[in-house]
Amino acid sequence: MNIFNPKLLTSAIITSLALGTATPALSQATDSATSMITLLFNEVIDIANVDAVTITDPILGTDAMGSDAFCVSGSGFSTFSITFANAGTDPAFFLLSSNGTPEIPYDVGFSNSVTGQGTIALAGVPLTGNTLNSSNCINDNARFDIFIPFSIWDGRQADGPFIGTLMITVESE
Repeated sequence: MNIFNPKLLTSAIITSLALGTATPALSQATDSATSMITLLFNEVIDIANVDAVTITDPILGTDAMGSDAFCVSGSGFSTFSITFANAGTDPAFFLLSSNGTPEIPYDVGFSNSVTGQGTIALAGVPLTGNTLNSSNCINDNARFDIFIPFSIWDGRQADGPFIGTLMITVESE
């Protein structure tokens, strides 16, 4: 006696094949997600080539003046502000005497080029809207000027030298 009936065996194989191929399709699971892609450029700003300004023996009857060309560069923005202040807690522009006599105030001007007319800066107040002219500091591209009116320094020669520190801060806008 044959326990395997050929018709029954063929039916079992066909059913098994049909269920075998259908089973993976019925049991497949899928899922998806999205990812936001962002290309970000961090703002970078640099101030370089700022040097000491020494004003030596101004001519009697004229304002004492000195200047320094320097560089502002950066990337990720197109304009910047620049702030001039006396180093320390009082932002006012002044030079201290070497013998304790009263300080000498001075004015600061800024030009966003090494030539041309500058803008008078108020101590601690940002000058805004300056166009960024460079992405690196290969060359100087800005200037600050120091002005001491004759009426302020006249008669103070014996109290010198006068020394102060000017803090210059640049910030992207």
